[in-house]
Order: sequence, then C-alpha cells, then structure tokens
Amino acid sequence: MARTILTLEEIASAIRVDPDYPQQELQLLADAATSFIKQKTGRDWTSDEKIHALAKMCASLYAKQIHYGADGYNKEHDYTLGINGLIEDLKDIARGR
Repeated sequence: MARTILTLEEIASAIRVDPDYPQQELQLLADAATSFIKQKTGRDWTSDEKIHALAKMCASLYAKQIHYGADGYNKEHDYTLGINGLIEDLKDIARGR
C-alpha cells in the first residue's frame, strides 16, 4: 500500500472516531487527502523521510471536511479557508525545494 501523508491512526484521531471504525474508510480518507494535496501542490509530500508538518495539518483538515461534510454543507466543519491557506504555503515550500 502506498504511503499517505497521515497514518490511519492520525486520520482516526483527526475525525475523532472509535477504534473499531472501518479501516477501509480511514484508508479512503488518507488516500484522498494525500492525492488532493499532491494534485494541488504538484509535489509528493510522502517522498520525504519526515512528512512536513503543514502537509499533515492540511491533510487533517481535508479529512475532517470530507468526513463531516459528507451529508452536505456543515458550517461548523468548513475548513476551506484553512485548507486553501495551507495549500498556498505548501506550494511556496515546494517551489523552494
């Protein structure tokens, strides 16, 4: 299985689910967050030995937005501004590498 920005444990913690939450659902969120960030920044953040903290933070927000927004818009879980800001920061970091 390909490496993701967040581990399944980190995803589970981010979305605050019980330990028996389906692993395949956690994997889907981890894969989606990793793919989204790679597509938006043009960089594979999983290729670093230690994944950048901002990439982890962005992946966490993205997973929360997907998980909590699955049934429609939920303003209490709208992380769009944070995600967009982190994507711009990550693009700047990627350009510098």
